[in-house]
Amino acid sequence: MRFFAGLLILMLSGCGMAVSDKPMLEQTDTAGAPQFEDGVWLMPELDDEKDCAVDTARPVSQWPDCAEWAVHRDGQWFAREGNSGIVTKAVPRDAVIVSNGDIAIVQLESDKSPAEDGTVDPTPYSFIAFDNRPAATEKLRTIGFWIVMCGTYEEKDEETPATLVRFPGFDEKCRPASVQVLREAAKSSRPAASVDLPAFHWARAALD
Repeated sequence: MRFFAGLLILMLSGCGMAVSDKPMLEQTDTAGAPQFEDGVWLMPELDDEKDCAVDTARPVSQWPDCAEWAVHRDGQWFAREGNSGIVTKAVPRDAVIVSNGDIAIVQLESDKSPAEDGTVDPTPYSFIAFDNRPAATEKLRTIGFWIVMCGTYEEKDEETPATLVRFPGFDEKCRPASVQVLREAAKSSRPAASVDLPAFHWARAALD
């Protein structure tokens, strides 16, 4: 499922991100959460050095293979299966959970399948966030998102490597002690207003 793999690769490039060995969002955290518009959603280019221009007026079958997209339909996400074509596979519903709140948190669960060496990811849950104020009354068509971090890096001097100073409530493995800790981290992780956030946006109603 290439699209969500690409998003997780983007996240894994950020050391110090918040992770968990268990789901953090409960039913009270998702009541009234924003909903996504049905259709094809397009991710920003993950590689700044690679040109992957997409003409969204054209059918998805005519998009370049490098395009990162997914389909949302009736509350269910579908990701492209393989590296080309438009065959999709349903993403487990509990693999992508969205919270309520002024800052909405998206809980992403990575593939639980063992790696080639037989190991399994001990912290398969990671998180992104996006602004949800005022709370969305219409279905979402675009979000500017950021990675939820477990702390900030601070430099003492030019010769000393930056060290991670964890936010309150995170352990040494960057696991939050509670949902409230995670929400505070999402708020503290938000880049400055002057920073352009990567955008995940609705592109078209149907694949072809």
